[in-house]
Amino acid sequence: MRQTQKIMLAFSEATTSELNEILEHRFFKEKKSPKSKSKMSLSKQQSTATMSTIKQDNFGTKNIYEIIKQMRLERNAPVDIVGPQKCFDKDKDIETQRFQILTSLMLSPQTKDEITSKCANRLLDYTINDIANMDESELVKLIYEVNFNVTKAKRIKELAQLVIYKGMPKTFEETIKIKGVGEKIALLYIQVAFQRVEGIPIDVNMIRICNRIPIFKEKSPTKLRKFLESEFEHKEWGDINETLVGFGQQICLPKPKCEQCKLKDICEYYKLKNTSD
Repeated sequence: MRQTQKIMLAFSEATTSELNEILEHRFFKEKKSPKSKSKMSLSKQQSTATMSTIKQDNFGTKNIYEIIKQMRLERNAPVDIVGPQKCFDKDKDIETQRFQILTSLMLSPQTKDEITSKCANRLLDYTINDIANMDESELVKLIYEVNFNVTKAKRIKELAQLVIYKGMPKTFEETIKIKGVGEKIALLYIQVAFQRVEGIPIDVNMIRICNRIPIFKEKSPTKLRKFLESEFEHKEWGDINETLVGFGQQICLPKPKCEQCKLKDICEYYKLKNTSD
């Protein structure tokens, strides 16, 4: 416990160069798991070998995450203030709240949080029945700023009609079957609407960050999710999406603000960028 406290204190007080030294120190290297007496299957051996290679290359995932958390202490990124999972009316009945949460999340793909929030808040004035019976062209007008507004209007109307007959989905499996809902949206919906964390939702910001540093070089959201879930305890999963998304919105942008980042001395993207310059 004392060693852990010293490490956390080092994170909060260290300069960039000191952080680089901390990250490369031997006590951050992955511990070797004790060998099992039982024989592993070939597939398990291959999986273990692959994961071991990944871990050797990522400088310590949890330690990098702790530094990102230090850079996110103020929690003032768009996702913190107007994230789609926050756009619902707490004074409404629980079924309406869940509908508003899911519709807001369905509006969010390929759209900035500020725009999603603006459109989602317009829909708060309408009941589920209103939206189910609304002409799609009218619904498009209410959400016109979001990308793919015609398709999203169609999917939201279909959701409203489904909810009238079946009610809101209550599980991840039910939610992901809805048109316009992918893995990320389904996981966020279950987390916000039911306070159940069933996985780590993966956002494009997270993929960019994890490939740049690198934490894990993989474009597949599902593979990245499984990797992060293997690196962190379940009790930590709930905060990872918002922490990394906010970091991607403020510092590790498509055009990153590398000079503000405490990870730049170990970041592969930063090194390559400065070498090419």
